[in-house]
Amino acid sequence: MRWYDLLRICFCFTLVGTLALTTGPVRAAQTEPAPKEPASKESAESTSKESPPAEPAAPDKTETKSPPKPDTRHISLRPYRIRIELAYATDCRLTEFDRQQIQSRLPQFIERSAGEKWALTSTGAEENAAGIYVNDWLSLPTGDGLDRLSAEAILKHYPTQAFDKLFLLTVESAGIGFQLSGREFDVDSQQLGPLVKKTTYARPFLAETSFQILRDLFSAVVTIESVEGDQAIVSEQGSQFLTPDPAIGTLQKQDFFVPFFRYLNRNREVKNIQMIPWTYLILEEVDRKHARCSISSGLRGILSSSRRRVEMQAIRVEPHYPATRLSLIPRGTAAQSYAGMRVQLSPLNPQEVRQLQIAAKKESEETGKPVSFEKEYITGELLTNRNGTITVSANPAEPLIWLYVRSGKALVANVPYIPGIAPRAAIQVPDDRIRLGLEGDLAVLNGELIEAVAALSMQMSRIRKWAKNNEWKKVDSGIRELESGISPRKTFQDKLTVIRVTATEAAQEQKNRAAESRIASLCRETETRINRFLDPTGIVDFKAEIKDLRQLQEQSR
Repeated sequence: MRWYDLLRICFCFTLVGTLALTTGPVRAAQTEPAPKEPASKESAESTSKESPPAEPAAPDKTETKSPPKPDTRHISLRPYRIRIELAYATDCRLTEFDRQQIQSRLPQFIERSAGEKWALTSTGAEENAAGIYVNDWLSLPTGDGLDRLSAEAILKHYPTQAFDKLFLLTVESAGIGFQLSGREFDVDSQQLGPLVKKTTYARPFLAETSFQILRDLFSAVVTIESVEGDQAIVSEQGSQFLTPDPAIGTLQKQDFFVPFFRYLNRNREVKNIQMIPWTYLILEEVDRKHARCSISSGLRGILSSSRRRVEMQAIRVEPHYPATRLSLIPRGTAAQSYAGMRVQLSPLNPQEVRQLQIAAKKESEETGKPVSFEKEYITGELLTNRNGTITVSANPAEPLIWLYVRSGKALVANVPYIPGIAPRAAIQVPDDRIRLGLEGDLAVLNGELIEAVAALSMQMSRIRKWAKNNEWKKVDSGIRELESGISPRKTFQDKLTVIRVTATEAAQEQKNRAAESRIASLCRETETRINRFLDPTGIVDFKAEIKDLRQLQEQSR
């Protein structure tokens, strides 16, 4: 071995040793733990405190979902979330392909006609969301089953709703064709609409017929934003979305709405819904965002006052039935009914009728002849049967009419109504039995008054005859009899007081102020009649007349 080879080998060993010495501490630093210092303790504790929350990440799957946030957009910017459920009768001859065709073509009709105003898709994964589904919970998937359905049953099946409108459609065989039936359930008002039926004889037209039913069932919802007097400013849901077909969900003049209140709790959750009876909004002017309506109501100031945590909305209604069977029930006694009540139909409200009454009274004073104005505003008159019901036919030309309910000549109620929006309805009128009983008692008292006045006139006539025949002993006896008897005026006033107090106490017990007013008016008329015909000055004048006759006869002797 040469010396330079030995030198080369030594240089290599030296280089390897140098490299081993430089890399050894680094490897030791990577494998051995670092010395513990106060700063490192604090960092270790902070990391140990921050690390545990990463372990319970698994239970996130079982945590309850927070309720969806309410839509804070203006109602005109919120489209209708539509949920459609199709139910097929057991005897339906449709194949699976036919059913798929209905469910696939129906969204196309909705998109071409309603556009973005009807939303069939949901933004989230909510339960009971919008869309088209097959119904599997209707016990009787026919038109009769839908007719027997109630809003309570729907709310029980859908305790939470991620939709605004629910349309239930049924398909059943009808001869060689198919009968389709449908009903609408509105979530805001929790009202179930009327039943609509249509028939088709061709399977390709099933989807189109279904959409026609949806179009007829749809009822727009508006929010009442402000009320001033008999005018209201409203805004329709989704009105900012223009529909490709103007006939779909577009508000028009002379549309009618029924208002309702939505009472909210502190969490802005609905706890109660109250429909406002005998009150309608009539659309007069409309633009893209707002509309102006006139208020026609049988209640005073029902929409004018502001309320905390109360939403005022209204839903559009239109006649779907040829007539409505109306029942008249005394207020507070739902088990009884009114028979023999007159119900007058008129297109005029009470203010317009009052103006006609003032004009007729003025004309009567000028001409001196009685003028009847009822023919100018009464278009029909009905009489309730023994069950207290009448049948009011719908009139498409004038949907809204006023009902003037009379008991005898007394007006007990006047309310607006649209016949045909429901097959049956009931109106509670003030209990008029107290007034009827009072009129009966006053009729008996007036009969006794007539007999007393007639007897007094006969007695005075006999005394005059005796005076003319110079039978003065009989005259003196008759006058003493008149003076010694109890004053008939006092007797009748006492009877009238008993009748008035009894009737007034009964009316106060029922808190019927209208009955109290009528009782006071009728008793006042009877009291005036008693004072007129049984005035004591009449007997004084009669005695003076007999005295003058006696003096004349004595002078003529």
